[in-house]
Amino acid sequence: MKRRRIVLFAGLLSLLALVAAGCTSTSIPVAKNPPLYSQEKLRAVDHWDNIADLVATRVQKSLEDRPDLINKPLYVRPPSDRPFIMVFYSLLRTRLVSKGMQVSEICEPDSLIIEYNVQTVLFDEWRSGWLPSLSSMGIGVLNAVTGKYTTASDHEIIVNTSMLHNNRYVMHLSNIYYINDDDWPLYISPESFDPKAATTRTVRISR
Repeated sequence: MKRRRIVLFAGLLSLLALVAAGCTSTSIPVAKNPPLYSQEKLRAVDHWDNIADLVATRVQKSLEDRPDLINKPLYVRPPSDRPFIMVFYSLLRTRLVSKGMQVSEICEPDSLIIEYNVQTVLFDEWRSGWLPSLSSMGIGVLNAVTGKYTTASDHEIIVNTSMLHNNRYVMHLSNIYYINDDDWPLYISPESFDPKAATTRTVRISR
């Protein structure tokens, strides 16, 4: 009899757990990771040049879609004082000129304005899970075999580039990258946490 009561009690607890799970699942989505994919990590100035080439290609495509704007000069707004911003300014103009586009040194009355900014995002170091070291070991094995992968980092950047004409967007492009954690001062000034103070901003995200 005692054993039967224990089994009955255990069954009742299981039923209550199922009911509770059913109630909560209808109002709160179950968390899951997106499908496995890759994200580039910037570790050299040549990687910055790759971004400049990508942006210049997108600018060229946007102008091809707008025959009324294709012959207008392009003016890239001068940057702030961060190393990435300053170097990217030169790299982007180089890429634009190499693709045959007209780039003006001074803004002309009918110029297309190209401007860009960088946002850095700092995530919690434990976002990869309770065993991040195992994840790093797995990436290490993949890198040893393929030479293609590297470890993720807590810092990411978003490079936003836009092209405007008469206060209208002709193009708006956002690219997301990992960066080495120690490299973040290359992208944003340590004092520039106020979004109104400069064209860069750091966003802190904790788990």
